[in-house]
Amino acid sequence: MTRSKHELIGDTASSHLTIVANEKGGQGKSLAALAIADHAYLHNYPLGVAQVDVQQRLAHALGRNVMTIAPVAKDARRDPAAEARSFTPLYTLIEKAAGRGASVLIDTGANQAFRFAHWAGLVDLAEDLAHWKITTTLIVPYVAEAEGMRQAAQTATLLLDRIPQAELVLVENERDGSFDQLHPASDAANVHLTMLTPLKERATVLRMPAIEAGSWRPFEAARCRLVQVAQMPVEKVMSLTGLPRPEAKIARGDVAGWAATVFEELDRVLPWSKRGGGHG
Repeated sequence: MTRSKHELIGDTASSHLTIVANEKGGQGKSLAALAIADHAYLHNYPLGVAQVDVQQRLAHALGRNVMTIAPVAKDARRDPAAEARSFTPLYTLIEKAAGRGASVLIDTGANQAFRFAHWAGLVDLAEDLAHWKITTTLIVPYVAEAEGMRQAAQTATLLLDRIPQAELVLVENERDGSFDQLHPASDAANVHLTMLTPLKERATVLRMPAIEAGSWRPFEAARCRLVQVAQMPVEKVMSLTGLPRPEAKIARGDVAGWAATVFEELDRVLPWSKRGGGHG
């Protein structure tokens, strides 16, 4: 007998919270968050999406509104109550998701991770997540340069202090090069060794391969989702991107190949993958 989507969802252990964060910008957070949202979509898993940021790239790609927790004025940050109130919609979203057996993805923008961590500590979010039986995964992407890795380590350490039960996932974004090719005498290699290697002892490390900027950028500008690209007719690719047929085929193949690799990596850490079935 075929079971309904809602019955299948009931097979999952609990609701889940996924937080994508790195205090430094340009580390691949938005692209990682989009991949996670599309991964859930392919598994028919209900996912609320929120961002602690004002950029709309994720909302544009998903084609729907994304709850936005915008930065508060600097003078308001001196008032803990004002800061807490700005996050109340996010708190409500997580609480309601727990009641429905759904999950939530939070994309934390540049210079906002510490703000989110401060709020999480202020309201003792870890206690509520445990009470609601929500499992939590902290996903921290970073590229192969010193400051990105330094901020990644600091972000992970701070958020784990606020939500100690979270599972840590480090995402090595190979956009700026491979991590095994860091020059031993470089600042980047030193940061990787002294700050990230200790965290890797408790983390799952995923690989995010480089994607040709020229391949993804036209699709991003056209507000496409990753799941749309692989099966998109070449004529539509040409129309959306303005690329000639040969280049349109290459760009589509680059994005589809990248997404397939990243989805396989996410299978290792996202709980809805345990429901079984392919990516469709």
